[in-house]
Amino acid sequence: MLAVGVFVARKSDSMSDFAVSGRNMSLTVCSISIIATWFGSGPMMGSAAAAYRGSMLEVLRDPFVSGISLLIFGFFFARLYRRSKRLTHIELLERRYGNVAGVISVMINLIAGSIWLGAVLFAFGVVFESLAGQPMAYGILGGTLVIVVYTMFGGLKAVAATDVLQMVFIIVGVVALFYLVVGDSGGFAAIPGNLPEHAFRLLPEDNTFGDWFEYLQVWFSSGLVSIGVVSIVQRSMAARNEQVAQNAFYIAGVGYLLLGMVPVTLGYIAATTMPGVEDPNAIIPLLAVEHMHPIVVAIFVGAVISAIMSTSDSILLGCGTIISVNLLPRFIKDPSDSLRLSVARWSVPVMAAIALYTAFNTSTVISAIALSISFGFSAMSFPYILSLWWLKANQTGGLSGIAFGIVTFLVLHFTTEGFSANFVAFWVSGLVTIVVSLATQKTDPPRTLTDADGNTLGLARRLGTLPLFRRVE
Repeated sequence: MLAVGVFVARKSDSMSDFAVSGRNMSLTVCSISIIATWFGSGPMMGSAAAAYRGSMLEVLRDPFVSGISLLIFGFFFARLYRRSKRLTHIELLERRYGNVAGVISVMINLIAGSIWLGAVLFAFGVVFESLAGQPMAYGILGGTLVIVVYTMFGGLKAVAATDVLQMVFIIVGVVALFYLVVGDSGGFAAIPGNLPEHAFRLLPEDNTFGDWFEYLQVWFSSGLVSIGVVSIVQRSMAARNEQVAQNAFYIAGVGYLLLGMVPVTLGYIAATTMPGVEDPNAIIPLLAVEHMHPIVVAIFVGAVISAIMSTSDSILLGCGTIISVNLLPRFIKDPSDSLRLSVARWSVPVMAAIALYTAFNTSTVISAIALSISFGFSAMSFPYILSLWWLKANQTGGLSGIAFGIVTFLVLHFTTEGFSANFVAFWVSGLVTIVVSLATQKTDPPRTLTDADGNTLGLARRLGTLPLFRRVE
């Protein structure tokens, strides 16, 4: 990974190269990069652990809803992002809701990014401790160092190049483990007998209000999460054209769902064949040790590490881009491209250091990722969608919605237990944005959404991002 990343880094000499790979990413590379970015320690280890524990909602969240979120992204947002010619999605939010909304979005994205990255880096330690018998800290620190080096100097070009190599390891390793585990468990015909009764149940077991509330919360939070994740947005902005951007997400969504089913199935099988595992987060490495020859285990270790790297480097790249593009201009007016590139690069090790603190204080991978989702979803998702697709959304309405969403989330999160504070905050933020925007149309006329060249991205042109309305253009 270091060799590939350093080699490609020689071609990243501008902010456009660093952030969006010169906007020349092919359909193949873009699709693979999206899957590799989304398929990290969550589905590889976290979802397998959730299946082992029998947590239906966590399995539903990832890979099912997370995979569908890529299809939603492709259908509604991929073409719009590519057409905008921007470097981050926060620039679009600022156009509609102003600088304050932009700063809030920057802070939420960086906080969520550091939590998400910390959860992913934690998986490095789990793998190292499970397979090498060494302290978890060695794996976390060593893996982080490798990722920082090639991401810092190579940007998205290095990340995309390593994504392709990482996906080869992931597919070979995951498929090999699945084949061997199934074979040792009696073959494919015996799989149904090795699965718990609740396996792959996609509806709540109890028909109560609380169960359905939690169920819908998973669909909305994880189904819409990809639209505001900068590491995913960057892939659509880096695509060669709008068609490539959209089709890449369709391919990635289907590929993610298929690939994500493997670790979940392995987790369910392990619950029957290997009961009593102390740390479910290590169930995939333990299955590898149990069923694979040591040489094949080495290949599988490459697959697990590749899955972790493919997400970690993208998060670091996204955070570095946000700091350079959306935060730096707050302190230095009209920074040069070379300065922006330097800030983006040096932000990578800084964010990695912050994430390390989270990594050393993370108990479960999937819960930390879920927490990072809550930050952005609760306050930003609904107002942000309205900023892109509702012409009457204005600055007063957007800021009010964001503020009410944050307050609602914090109040419910700290005063209630076992309650989906982020789901309630999501609807509150959207309702407030709509009501306040309609009430202040005369005093605060809505701002026009534009691309990087100042051209209007009107509703008619945005309808062109949808397959059913493409002729509108």
